[in-house]
Amino acid sequence: MDRTERRSSIIAVKDANRYLLYRDLGWGCDFFPNHATASSTDEDVRQLTTYFADEFGIPAKDFTLSHICVKDSEKPSTEHDGEVRYYEYTLYRASVTVMPDAWRSTEFHVGAKHCRWMTLDEMLADPVINKINHDVVAMVRDNL
Repeated sequence: MDRTERRSSIIAVKDANRYLLYRDLGWGCDFFPNHATASSTDEDVRQLTTYFADEFGIPAKDFTLSHICVKDSEKPSTEHDGEVRYYEYTLYRASVTVMPDAWRSTEFHVGAKHCRWMTLDEMLADPVINKINHDVVAMVRDNL
């Protein structure tokens, strides 16, 4: 039986030593850009490219996505009052060739999204991020 209730594709974007995060209002914490995973890798990359370009203000020609790994996770969901949920995360690395001007600050807004840059150590030291998404931060740390 497939217990996965949510399949999400995660985009890891790195500057010199920090990763791009945005404030996820549903989870109440800063998180990597993400989108529901499509049924095939080609379709997933197409949808993620459109999502990332549109939502984060970067032209699609200015980045490429590389598939890194897939990881299953089981954890309490803050969106569902702590009910245990099952997740399948697909990790992609975004290689940015032209950094948007708006992204050059430590914190910035793109449309309605509040974004910031954080190191993995800063994420793991943040009690909210570490509690809610330690599994995803560890996946990025261990695979990139």
